Amino acid sequence: MKVTLIANVSANGKVLLTDNPNYHEPREALFFFIQYANRIGNIIIGRKTYDVLERIPGNTKRVFPQAEVIVVSQSGAAIKDFKVVSAAEEAINHLESKGFKEILVGGGTAVYNLFLEQELVTDLFLNYIPIIIGDGGVLGHSENLSTHFILKEQTMLTAEVLQVHYVRG
Repeated sequence: MKVTLIANVSANGKVLLTDNPNYHEPREALFFFIQYANRIGNIIIGRKTYDVLERIPGNTKRVFPQAEVIVVSQSGAAIKDFKVVSAAEEAINHLESKGFKEILVGGGTAVYNLFLEQELVTDLFLNYIPIIIGDGGVLGHSENLSTHFILKEQTMLTAEVLQVHYVRG
């Protein structure tokens, strides 16, 4: 199973949090993310990311009309019209059973780390945003984590935003 993770990171390496009002992800990075999810037909997000998406105009269903949205939640509380899981493998098994060959891990930081620390991520897209932030998430918490990635390609999404695509080596 191809497991793709897309994250926006600051110049000092911190994950940009979608609920921080001090910065916004570039439109091009957001469009790439949305188009990718709708193209492959699925996306896995955490409960906090889901809550943020529900507050924006159009909500989750309108943002991802062609994607099955899986919400990872430790509480396991049901969400109408969405599959809720408590573990990475549960999300993968659900999507595999539906015939998907690739899944998208769309955040937030806790969900990124859930997949990274189990070494499930095969493809990594990092969008480097030219901003230094004091808050933000960290990719990889476990001291034992050491997954090697190889540069596949790099693209300028804008004159200032570099997207780097890595594949697991």
